[in-house]
Amino acid sequence: MRTNLDILTEIRQLHKKYITEIDTSDLKPLSAKIYKTHSENFIRWIEGDFQPGQRTIRRNQR
Repeated sequence: MRTNLDILTEIRQLHKKYITEIDTSDLKPLSAKIYKTHSENFIRWIEGDFQPGQRTIRRNQR
């Protein structure tokens, strides 16, 4: 993990608000999906569960 748990908890709460804003926006579905995927990957990177440029490994396949 790249930060402490308190900060990560705050980031996750803010991310939920961000996703809500995306869901209620007038973005086209593909654009919304891209915004969500990239922000989720950023949080996964903070958690140490994502490396940019590496192939995606689904959590249930580990």
